[in-house]
Amino acid sequence: MGLLHVGHATANEWVRVGAALQDLPEIRAALAGGILAWDQAAPATVYATPATDAELAHDLPGHTAHQIRAMARHHRTRTRRDAERTQARTAFRWREDPELDGYRYSGFLPAAEGARLNGTLEREAHRIGPDAESGQWAPFPDRCAQALVALADQTVADDLDPAGALVVVHADADVIDGCVDGNGHLGDLPVGRDSILRLLCDGQVEFNLDTPDGRTIGIARVSQAVPRWLRRRIARRDGCCRFPGCERPIRHRHHLRWWSTGGSTNADNLIGLCWYHHHLVHEGGWTIEGNPECEVTFISPFGRRVRSKPNPLRSDTRRRASGIVQRDLGEPPPAA
Repeated sequence: MGLLHVGHATANEWVRVGAALQDLPEIRAALAGGILAWDQAAPATVYATPATDAELAHDLPGHTAHQIRAMARHHRTRTRRDAERTQARTAFRWREDPELDGYRYSGFLPAAEGARLNGTLEREAHRIGPDAESGQWAPFPDRCAQALVALADQTVADDLDPAGALVVVHADADVIDGCVDGNGHLGDLPVGRDSILRLLCDGQVEFNLDTPDGRTIGIARVSQAVPRWLRRRIARRDGCCRFPGCERPIRHRHHLRWWSTGGSTNADNLIGLCWYHHHLVHEGGWTIEGNPECEVTFISPFGRRVRSKPNPLRSDTRRRASGIVQRDLGEPPPAA
């Protein structure tokens, strides 16, 4: 502003204050009468309203310009936060992280919904308990991640489709046969052979076997999916995760002899496990020996052995364990 020799910022501030004072007659009169200085009145117009005009005109002379500017800054900050809350939308996003062979997640939930989810994750994270071998608790963020996966597994388990989720896995035939080391792929992400075999345990899987040049040469069997009636039988027999000391709900029906290596989908080859202990069996080095209908032994990577028996409260379980029931448990139950 060449004529008045002031900058644009000062000119804009004059215009803003002048427009605001049109609706603040009491503060305008106090400024005109010398009761308020410009440095007091100008910042006050940031938060003054016609409803508070008279009260502020009476109170402001008792405050310094520095105090009034601080109140104006507080008002601006609160207004901005209120606007951000109004504009915030429930969202959840993920993106691939090729360097770490996984996914990264981000999002926002309003306070009520967020508190509900936080409480659920905290409870599930506590139920995971300490590591079975070392007795040490994993860091809380690690257990929260496991809890989130467990919630997803529960959704799949409760789905009307007993076969569960469909997972499309691409892998080299020699890798699955164990002839060479390597990975399969879920989309663009590499997945280790042990992880692929874990996915094969419990769910409907479309498994594509590819040659090294990428040509699909076959589709493996998908009949490893556990029928609904057999899932119920295993739930009655095991009650909860069969890992000794674990009381978490069953999330997976694990084939002791993996289906991909010729194992059958019968009750004497299936055992109920939670997500965490299913992961330990496939990728944590644990193995299982025995007959789930009677007794199995969990063996740690360091050779420690712990035994597990079926739910002792089920009379039909006790009869099967004692040999009274001899019917082939791989067959559907007789019609009522």
